[in-house]
Amino acid sequence: MNRALPALIFLAISVLTRLPVLHRSVLDWDESLYFLMAQQWRLGHLPYTTIWDNKPLGVYAIFAAFQMLIPGVAAMRVATMLFVALLASTVFRITEILTQNRQAAWLAGAALLLASLSNDGLSANTELFMASFTALAVLAVLADAPAWAVGLGLGCAVMVKEVAITEAPCVFLLLLYRRRDWRAGLACLFGATAPLAAALTLYAAKGQLPLWWECNVLANLRRAGVPLSSGTVLWAVQTQAMRWGGLYAAGALLALLGRRMATIFPPLWLFCALIGATSAKSFYDHYFLQALPPLCVSLGVLYTRLPPRPALRALFVAATLALPLRAAQQAMKYATVPDVVASAGADLAAQHPASLYVFDSQAILYAYADTPLPTRYVLASVLTRVLLPRVAGVDAPAEVARILAGKPQFIVRRMPAPSDALVNPVVYAELDTALARDYALWRSYPGVAIYQRR
Repeated sequence: MNRALPALIFLAISVLTRLPVLHRSVLDWDESLYFLMAQQWRLGHLPYTTIWDNKPLGVYAIFAAFQMLIPGVAAMRVATMLFVALLASTVFRITEILTQNRQAAWLAGAALLLASLSNDGLSANTELFMASFTALAVLAVLADAPAWAVGLGLGCAVMVKEVAITEAPCVFLLLLYRRRDWRAGLACLFGATAPLAAALTLYAAKGQLPLWWECNVLANLRRAGVPLSSGTVLWAVQTQAMRWGGLYAAGALLALLGRRMATIFPPLWLFCALIGATSAKSFYDHYFLQALPPLCVSLGVLYTRLPPRPALRALFVAATLALPLRAAQQAMKYATVPDVVASAGADLAAQHPASLYVFDSQAILYAYADTPLPTRYVLASVLTRVLLPRVAGVDAPAEVARILAGKPQFIVRRMPAPSDALVNPVVYAELDTALARDYALWRSYPGVAIYQRR
């Protein structure tokens, strides 16, 4: 019971803090894509065959499993609750083993729960699921679990999102350092390849290996070729400093103090995680969730290096968690505004539309309306912006023209239309022409307009 108590407490806190968004339709653009992919898989359509994406299978498998148990968008919210609780419990145990200090472990686990509410951590994005498997691999090393289990954790993490590979060398070195046995390294590699082997076997059996290669490998190679922007780097540094600045400072300070494995490994893990978080050169908020477990472990380890003075330690905790607390409050405020997408989805569902095209709004509307997908490219930015069409290998104007030629009964768009430099003006011109000629405004909501074919 003593071992299970932290897990139960973390689960209760995770559920309570995320309960206000249990039925929230959208918290981030990507999660709707994963939700729809999982739905299609459950209908018998192998991932990538009816929907394009460049993520591995893992997140779709998780979503599909929870969809089998829980109806609607709550499925992905409950999945996130449970995985965050698992991640907090794992960070707790890692910190406890490294420090032999239960207070430090409680601090690390609590910090993870708190910080995971910001940087898009409320959403059902891949990073928290991926980080859970990576942290389990670290724990497997420290708890002297079989080496193949360490590899299996790493393999599952990579099958949720490929950037977990940047943390694998750090965990592998930790394994070799503790076991001092080359056979443990081989067993780890064997376990790591098992999830990938299963995916390749699945696609080979369906004759879809070229499709898997295109979406998992070639698309990501094209994505890696995106040039780095100094402006986005500066924005990311400023944003992360304002949200988790105290945690990053703790990690940096611990790196300066490192002389033993307990103080060297967490900063090294953090460094490898940050390489993964920044490797895509896009610097989206949720990418930095990959760094959260080593940040919180570093915080717990640094706590034990402070003099055992209650006032000093309390001040340390308050200083490092002040920014994550403020960021969490802001994230919750933003996430609990009126759910416009859910309202639009309910109104569309009441019409039982024969066809729907979500041009540049949220793809989850396809699930609400329960309509056939008009395109493989359901994530709006794949067709409406300038970067992802190159990654997906699609002629965006031609695909939009094809969809519009199918005369969808309803079309959903954002209002006003975005006007930044990354928008593709050609496809917006195509849409405007079709709407003016064949459609009339049916309903409007804050930021969203729905048109019906005349």
